Amino acid sequence: MRNNERSRILINGSLISLGLVAVLDNIFSHWLFKWNRILLDETLSEYLEIALFILGLVFLGIGLFREIKDRRIKS
Repeated sequence: MRNNERSRILINGSLISLGLVAVLDNIFSHWLFKWNRILLDETLSEYLEIALFILGLVFLGIGLFREIKDRRIKS
């Protein structure tokens, strides 16, 4: 396994895991259980949480897309 391949695997895995953690954190701790709020202002906090949820979906999508593309090239 070459260094270039290892770095691609590391980047893809990091993007997937970061996106998944961001999505699950927003769903469970912010929306379902309301354990913590990002800001004291309720309205602004909701918009910020939605933005972070979408950012997590973007990271997850990019990581999955890159991983699928790398696996197709490899085989």
